[in-house]
Amino acid sequence: MDHWIAAVAPGRSFVDIGGIRERSGNERASWAQRCGAVDVAMADILPLEHELWAYFRDSTRAHQIHDIDFRPETDVDHPGFAQKLGRFDIVNAASLLYHAPNPIHTLLNLRRVVGEYLIASTVVVPDAVENAEGRVSFAAASALFLPALRGRERAVLRRYYLDRFQVDLDIHAPASDGAKMPYVTQGAPSTWPYWWFFTKSAFERALELLEMRILDRHTWQDHAHFVFLRRR
Repeated sequence: MDHWIAAVAPGRSFVDIGGIRERSGNERASWAQRCGAVDVAMADILPLEHELWAYFRDSTRAHQIHDIDFRPETDVDHPGFAQKLGRFDIVNAASLLYHAPNPIHTLLNLRRVVGEYLIASTVVVPDAVENAEGRVSFAAASALFLPALRGRERAVLRRYYLDRFQVDLDIHAPASDGAKMPYVTQGAPSTWPYWWFFTKSAFERALELLEMRILDRHTWQDHAHFVFLRRR
């Protein structure tokens, strides 16, 4: 991601959507600014009073990064998302899609704010997983609906993500019956749980629905897949 941003950032506007999560561990707004981007913004659904905004502000200031425009309460799934955010030459949307109840709607909304380049990533499932709980495999076109994950498939994948990445699916993507984390609150889908895991192929085919050309791709440990795209 850093190489992609460095190659295209100089003189272009840049927005990082959702980068304040994980205590700003994955944010790229400050890197884009150091690489020469102009009109750099950070957007997130959380209100400005949330502690993650304060952490992002303090961490960037500590590294002498200034003038990043804060865009709080910016919901990528809202019908007015594009009008509220505006268009940026480069859009970085990392780790959003597995939180999206309606991923194609989310992707189409993202396209509306992309002036030239899009960097998108999501959690992916490997072609096959085998451990003490058993073995499961996934066709290339698979999109795994996590609230419905049951039985052996859940047991195998839960063990896989716990052992390799310390991610507990029973917490982040509980079975929909008796869920500890509700998928629907006040009649609307929540963006907090994990909804979907795609295969790499399915994720890329979804991105190509945006009528964008894939320039490059990178997969980290068969877990996160990053794709660099340009508008046609």
